[in-house]
Amino acid sequence: FVVFFIGAALAAVTSGLLRALIMLAIPLVGAANLYLMPADATHVVSLLGLNLELIKVDKLSMLFGYLFHLAAFLGIIFSLHLKDSVQHVSGLLYAGSALGAVFAGDLVTLFIFWELLAVTSVFLILARRTDRSYGAAMRYLLIQVGSGVILLAGIAMHWQATGSTAITH
Repeated sequence: FVVFFIGAALAAVTSGLLRALIMLAIPLVGAANLYLMPADATHVVSLLGLNLELIKVDKLSMLFGYLFHLAAFLGIIFSLHLKDSVQHVSGLLYAGSALGAVFAGDLVTLFIFWELLAVTSVFLILARRTDRSYGAAMRYLLIQVGSGVILLAGIAMHWQATGSTAITH
């Protein structure tokens, strides 16, 4: 996900052919990074007394990781004709958030990326800049906030019952 987040920052400050080349390179660099990642890689950071497992690699996450990189690449090709930096940046952040959710090793990290998916997708819906898109974005945001509250409640119940937020088999 970090490759996509850095790419989104670069896309925000570039334009034209340079932005297009950067955007096309992001899923390729990300896929190469994924290919070179060890099959059992993990990365844990501490935040506010919680250990967040930002990366936990297994066979299923690798499969979805490659599929999401392919989908992002195809989406970028489809979007290159647009000259809207909001859509480009939001799309890259959306793809990065999806990858973050796929590789999340604990429920709190999953929740964070789940909410980032909601926020970035709302910006993609709003990009149309019409009354209809505004209404659709607000309805989508309402559903996503509701699902986030349900997910957070489930995480809290799981933590209360087990004392852990780890995602385990």
